[in-house]
Amino acid sequence: VGGDLARTLGGRGDRARLAAEGGTHVAVDLGAALIDGHLHWFLAHLVARGSWLRGRVVVAANAAFIGSWNIAPRAHPGDGRLDVLDADPPFGDRVRARRRLPAGTHVPHPAISVRRTAAAQFDFDRRTRIWLDGRPLGRASSVSVRLEPAAVDVWV
Repeated sequence: VGGDLARTLGGRGDRARLAAEGGTHVAVDLGAALIDGHLHWFLAHLVARGSWLRGRVVVAANAAFIGSWNIAPRAHPGDGRLDVLDADPPFGDRVRARRRLPAGTHVPHPAISVRRTAAAQFDFDRRTRIWLDGRPLGRASSVSVRLEPAAVDVWV
């Protein structure tokens, strides 16, 4: 009932609608993350970062939203692709991009790499904090992500 995946699929988090008849069935992709050799799963997104205000930020998005931010405006959880953003813009550009995140207009930007892929590998110079679906996991120096297409059934 809600969350970043539901918002991406058009859900409004209304419990009464959940109990109602009908709805739309969507087969969504499931993200697999190999983090320093340990397998973890995610539905909406993986985020690897120190601070939002400085340092490298990597997002592997199966859903468009992280909270109120439309971080990956082209992401769709059933298209077989992750939208991967890899960014380390200068402070001024970072502040301007942050203001544009709710509308999803922070991209394209020359300091934000965006690619759509079924799998990706990231190595970090130092152990970096990792979040899966908004929950902190710990720190890692190596992350591999891939998708299991249409692995989860969701009704909206």
